[in-house]
Amino acid sequence: MKDMDECVEFLCASDLPFAEAKAKVKYLDKKLKVIKAQAFLSAKGTIAEKHAYSEIAQEHLDAVEEYKNAVLDMETLGVERETINIRIEIWRTRSANSRKGNI
Repeated sequence: MKDMDECVEFLCASDLPFAEAKAKVKYLDKKLKVIKAQAFLSAKGTIAEKHAYSEIAQEHLDAVEEYKNAVLDMETLGVERETINIRIEIWRTRSANSRKGNI
């Protein structure tokens, strides 16, 4: 992004997608716990065996992968937004300095 209008537009346009990405991560965190608990309850054996089974159950592994992808999406968008905020701050500083005749 070259100009500040594009930067501001990106921030405005990414507010809702970023919020949705964060909400999805929170939702998947809860879902992951439910899936693990369901796998634990359906397993046979000792507590340790049930715990081990719940960790490696395919539904749990699939949910872990889904959670990982959601976190990656959220973090990527968050970093992009942070980079844009830094660019805006640099632009503000340069603009203020040029108005003062410092640059």
